[in-house]
Amino acid sequence: MGVIVLKNINKVYPGGVVAVTDFNLEIEDKEFMVLVGPSGCGKSTVLRMIAGLEEITSGELYIENELVNEIVPKDRDIAMVFQNYALYPHMTVYKNLSFALSLRKIPKDIIDEKVRETAKILEIEELLNRKPKALSGGQRQRVALGRAMVRDPQAFLLDEPLSNLDAKLRASTRTEITKLHNRLETTFIYVTHDQVEAMTMADRIVVMKDGYIHQVGTPQELYKAPHNMFVAGFIGTPQMNFINTILNKDDSAYYVEIDNTKIYIPEDKFGTILDEYMRKELVLGIRSEDIVMVNDYSDRMDILNGVVDVSEHMGSEVFVYIDYNNKKIIAKFSTDIGTTIKVNDNIQIVFKSQKIHLFDKDSEISLLDMENNKEKVKNN
Repeated sequence: MGVIVLKNINKVYPGGVVAVTDFNLEIEDKEFMVLVGPSGCGKSTVLRMIAGLEEITSGELYIENELVNEIVPKDRDIAMVFQNYALYPHMTVYKNLSFALSLRKIPKDIIDEKVRETAKILEIEELLNRKPKALSGGQRQRVALGRAMVRDPQAFLLDEPLSNLDAKLRASTRTEITKLHNRLETTFIYVTHDQVEAMTMADRIVVMKDGYIHQVGTPQELYKAPHNMFVAGFIGTPQMNFINTILNKDDSAYYVEIDNTKIYIPEDKFGTILDEYMRKELVLGIRSEDIVMVNDYSDRMDILNGVVDVSEHMGSEVFVYIDYNNKKIIAKFSTDIGTTIKVNDNIQIVFKSQKIHLFDKDSEISLLDMENNKEKVKNN
């Protein structure tokens, strides 16, 4: 199929409730696109508008270069997999899989072939004679996927399909959906509030909040170069640490001050944008894995002395919650280091300077993003 394009899409419910605002996105053929964000951000509404289950208030939706705003759901050649599976409880798995094909008056031998081929791919062949109540949550989810697959749709829309599964089953089913996408070579548009699902499954991710797109990019682009504090805090586990600072300069070197501690900023990373923020408040962002524990380097200017509040052992790593002058900092250490750390221990840490993020305190936009946009404008 061709691309799916959403142009200036808006959704306003009766009473003036705005769900989606000025949504612009181009989804490529065979792409695995994930919409992620907190509850109520509008991601499921976008999915339902693509499916035709929600009316678009304004804007244009194109599927394979065809404007489909007024086309009914059944004629869009799109299959949707719902959070609650939406299986017919009185029908067997076989009947659930074949029902949509029967409505299309497809010959029984072709229906049987499609159903059994799909059941084989999803490894549910032995379940064909069972009814949904006799299936586990993971099995029901596979049947729901199979019901979409037998139709050979142009695109699959998946609305939080794993949220009803336990953690172990969610992880294994996540892998199965990724393998299925690779096998079918069809466009997948997937909605979730779980950033781990988004990071592990997506070709690209759309991060949403309050009906707006905050950033679109590959998982690594969002992780390494977040557009703003919301994206930086939403993507990654644990979330990025944020600390209020003031930018200054001495002997041509830039630094931020946290209380009496000076942390030098690599000018080659941020460029001339730093000059615009001299002696102004900024928010420093640092990911937990970019914090290093040091031992008695008293000659260093960038050491933060804190106290360990909590130590969480996660198996291969340890999350250490540090109190630094009533500021909460989460560091991630290997077990070799982390297991030696005890609650109420004094701890000395430094930040990897090249991994530091800086954000405008008012707009919460990344200074690195601002600098890159300046360069783009200059080059154009």
